[in-house]
Amino acid sequence: MMIGPNVFISLFVFPIIIAIPAIILYFIIKLAVKNAIKEARDDGFLK
Repeated sequence: MMIGPNVFISLFVFPIIIAIPAIILYFIIKLAVKNAIKEARDDGFLK
């Protein structure tokens, strides 16, 4: 049984399609948490 080249292409492209939004989300959440901690420190909630 031969596996077509399309299978290999989809196996290669699929993780990239998943990874790019995941990386973008990671950086957005990281920035949001960093800013939230900074604001909490400024407000005096965290010392």
